[in-house]
Amino acid sequence: ATGVAASGAFGAPAGLALPARGGSNPRVPLGASLELQTAPGAGGQGTTGPMEGAPSGFTCGVAGATAAVALRALQRKSISSQAGPSRRCKVAQAAVRQNATGAAPQQTTQGVTGDVLEAVMKMACDWSGACYAIYWTRAMDDMVVSADYVTPARRVELLTQGKTGSFAEASESFRLPVSGRGPVASVYKTGEPAFIAEAATRMDLKRKDIAKEFGIVSMGFIPCGGGVLEIGTSQGSETASWMSLPIRSMPVQALQKALVSLQAKYIMLWEAQDGHFSVAADFVAAGEAKARRSFRGDDKTFCSESRKFKLPAEGHGPVARANATGKASFTSNPGEDQKLVRRAVAQEFSIKDMHCFPISEGLVLECGIPTNPMLTGNALAAALKMQCEISGAGYAIYWTPVGDELVAAGSYITPARKAALAAQGKEGSFAEAGKAFRLPKAGSGPVATVLATLDPIFIADAGACDQLKRKEIASQYGIASINLIPFAGGVLELGTSSGPETANWSEAPDLPNIPASALQQAFDKEGAAYALLWRQDRPDGDHFTAAADYVLPERRRALRNKRGDDQTFASQSKGYKLSVDPLRRKWGRAFAITDAKSNAGLNRQVLAKEFDIGRVIFAPFPGGYLECGIASM
Repeated sequence: ATGVAASGAFGAPAGLALPARGGSNPRVPLGASLELQTAPGAGGQGTTGPMEGAPSGFTCGVAGATAAVALRALQRKSISSQAGPSRRCKVAQAAVRQNATGAAPQQTTQGVTGDVLEAVMKMACDWSGACYAIYWTRAMDDMVVSADYVTPARRVELLTQGKTGSFAEASESFRLPVSGRGPVASVYKTGEPAFIAEAATRMDLKRKDIAKEFGIVSMGFIPCGGGVLEIGTSQGSETASWMSLPIRSMPVQALQKALVSLQAKYIMLWEAQDGHFSVAADFVAAGEAKARRSFRGDDKTFCSESRKFKLPAEGHGPVARANATGKASFTSNPGEDQKLVRRAVAQEFSIKDMHCFPISEGLVLECGIPTNPMLTGNALAAALKMQCEISGAGYAIYWTPVGDELVAAGSYITPARKAALAAQGKEGSFAEAGKAFRLPKAGSGPVATVLATLDPIFIADAGACDQLKRKEIASQYGIASINLIPFAGGVLELGTSSGPETANWSEAPDLPNIPASALQQAFDKEGAAYALLWRQDRPDGDHFTAAADYVLPERRRALRNKRGDDQTFASQSKGYKLSVDPLRRKWGRAFAITDAKSNAGLNRQVLAKEFDIGRVIFAPFPGGYLECGIASM
């Protein structure tokens, strides 16, 4: 059923005792002392990056987390955002040391790890206006850096200053004795937050020299999940200016409940000010961010779009309800809830479940779970054909998760490859034979690995890949190389064969990040008759050229019956180039031409008249535009 229900049974997150309500400082989180007033700060936004390791046999990275204790290292890799430098969440390797007698090192204190740690650091910076965060954990007798985060805005500022590192990264080489009197050790031992107004002049701060080098101004230290969370500001407009410590704790238990127990993919912290709730901090899980980017072709998320809303504090939505009742609220299928202010956004991002937990008066944590975005119908057919056309592949398979298995939801074989198979006297194809396979989603094969890690895999010699269950039929059909990439909630497989009808890959092909959601909307909602993929001829080139196209089968058939040839508006458009300059004004934004055949500014107007093309939609992706057009059938 659709709707919002205040869940007394569900209640607050496990282990999370709600404070007495009324009159508390709205910026002070659960469990904080209320004696300290706060200074507002402007938090920055960032993108999350995947966690990686690697199995043998593949030229790829595989996600893995090996951080049960502070001495175990989490390997992180930063990913680039189209909007600018992304955040870096890097976890340092702490050396395991033995004492003089050779005894095993004593057990370290377990701290916050994984997505919960990433969420804590990123959201602390958002909320407080800090430019960096460091998480210190105990390793034997020392406090060591186990993770750090630097905001995108701070990264940009450091680059403009010619600095390649950051204060957070430079802190990694320091080992702070637990018995010491510095702020990190003191907060760890006492459990009380600490604030330093001028870091460069603080004599008990061992890192005061590098603080001065990197322009660090103020620092805050907060007890957090068995360790110490350090946040700080710097000189410059990219961070806030603190007169006192802006936050004194983070809702770690609520974050653990959301990300671990509920398996939420996004988190938002709503804060009430001036009669409205607005997003003070947010976090999107690495896999969700990457899957959405792959599906949409942009960096928008449910969180980024929710930041545009202000929700009435006295309203009846799930956020206001949780705050008013002091109980968790749950919304199923929020995209269908007519009363929800963000209904259209929830629908756009396929949000399935939405949970709201009251943290303290005027502070609500929202988390949610989206459905996996899958490509279907003509949008899927278009994507498969266009990726084959661009890469020189002979076939394409789209693998999607169904229960505990991965199944082939769609496939495409190029006409040239079909002709080659017929000439060889072979019935069927490797792509068609693959439909009989059901691959374990939790398996170690290349398809399951790409789905789990969201990292591409390139197999140079398919017939010799032991991890490939289909290697025997790959040899039977002469499959040479296979490339697998995460795509639209599943895995896109492309392959070449030993023959002139396909390309010869020595490495993974350069594939565009086709905006799959734009394709789906164009064919399903706009009624598009064709799609064209325009790519810049070179990174600094002056023109876009048509790299691939797709025309609805019924449209192609109707045109053939009417014209007596196989020409289409899409095929004839391949003889044109689009100038980059007129598109610069719209760079990164979708736009539409109301009627192509009457638009004198379109260099293909005559062609549009010939094929009766009306509305044309352009959706951007890195390095190009996807064009979809509507025509009378």
